[in-house]
Amino acid sequence: MKAVFTEYLHYLQGVRAISPRTLRSYEQDFLIFSSYLEAEAGDKEPFAVTDTDIRLFIAFLGQKKYNPSSVNRILAALRGFYRYGERMGMQTENPLTSVKNLKTPKKLPDFLFDREVSGLCKSVSNSGESSVQEKVGETRSGGITSGGNTVSLWPARDTALFATMYSTGCRVSEIASIRLSDISGDISSAVVTGKGNKDRQVFFSKAAATALKAYLKERDALLKRMQERDVSRGMVFISKRGKPLSVRGIQYIFSFYTGENSGIRHISPHALRHSFATTLVSRGADIRIVQELLGHSSISTTQRYTHVTTERLKALYHQAHPHG
Repeated sequence: MKAVFTEYLHYLQGVRAISPRTLRSYEQDFLIFSSYLEAEAGDKEPFAVTDTDIRLFIAFLGQKKYNPSSVNRILAALRGFYRYGERMGMQTENPLTSVKNLKTPKKLPDFLFDREVSGLCKSVSNSGESSVQEKVGETRSGGITSGGNTVSLWPARDTALFATMYSTGCRVSEIASIRLSDISGDISSAVVTGKGNKDRQVFFSKAAATALKAYLKERDALLKRMQERDVSRGMVFISKRGKPLSVRGIQYIFSFYTGENSGIRHISPHALRHSFATTLVSRGADIRIVQELLGHSSISTTQRYTHVTTERLKALYHQAHPHG
């Protein structure tokens, strides 16, 4: 990869403090572009690139069967890189200024209705404690990854996990990182750290607070029974071994309780975030408040939930109206 891309990644990590996951995505995007410059553009240097070169690069990605969303993601990374180049005086013109994103089909976010969320929580309560042999086991950090270890279900934890995610609209990474010290004394709210290391306050519904209190009692009892030192690192959601759940671990828990064998359609953890936002917007919440609760930097990201509720109304109309 070209050295200037590496320098920019160091800048993003040290100055912009972007998340490791985003940093890895950017690195992959720059590797693709760097390889293209070397193999297809005569080993051209990044700051010698013109808008014509960018358009040829887009055509190259199309030939390689990249979908429009992936191409737009790469273009977004490059726009940031060239803005950085302008600020640092490395170039005078941004080659992406006149380049537009590709059109993408509008895809409404997947979400659950209230009754479906209730059904999900009930399915946890009815599951009982058991162990399941699955394709992913625990990591050293207590997450879940490949290894074939036995993973124990924990109804109190899983109920609290689902209720908390639906109540707060948190990203799965934010939930995985939440600590006991982040939660208010009366378990009515918490402070979470979102993208860009920005803190925001989120709130627990009565149902979520009740589920959390029940789980935290079991969590304390588990850690007291353990002979070794506390390995939870103060994280709220832990495995039956006392270690913090990773993002992958939470994803596995969702995959166990949803899908063909559960009677509940398969969803990702992010679907509960969409469900939270859709519920608030459909019940008349101010879009700016929803934006703040979700931790969105741009109001346009939040506004897509107004389209979700419009589609929801249309579906209900066609289902209920005799001439629909």
